[in-house]
Amino acid sequence: MLNDVWLKMAQFLGTLNGENVKRKSYVRTPEYDAALEAWKKTEQEWEAFLEILPAEGQENAEEMKECLEDFASALEKRAYIQGYADCVQALYHMGLLKENEGLKWAEKEL
Repeated sequence: MLNDVWLKMAQFLGTLNGENVKRKSYVRTPEYDAALEAWKKTEQEWEAFLEILPAEGQENAEEMKECLEDFASALEKRAYIQGYADCVQALYHMGLLKENEGLKWAEKEL
């Protein structure tokens, strides 16, 4: 049951994460901005690199890039949701949230 609760929470928070990225409260870290700039600078080099590869190599390289992008996106989503879970647990341990019958904390089941 506990995993079901966290799965539903993850699905809900995942939709929040991908929504309005132009809102004032949306966090953009200096690391993100630097990585985005670095990618923009190397994107043309990437395209030039692909052109020197044979067709099969181009396809393989693009598939690997897409796989890496999917992995990075999954890592970001996991970190976002983990932040919420940590926040809820911090509020609970501060006494601001109470446990109820249907929801138990994971560390209590260990």
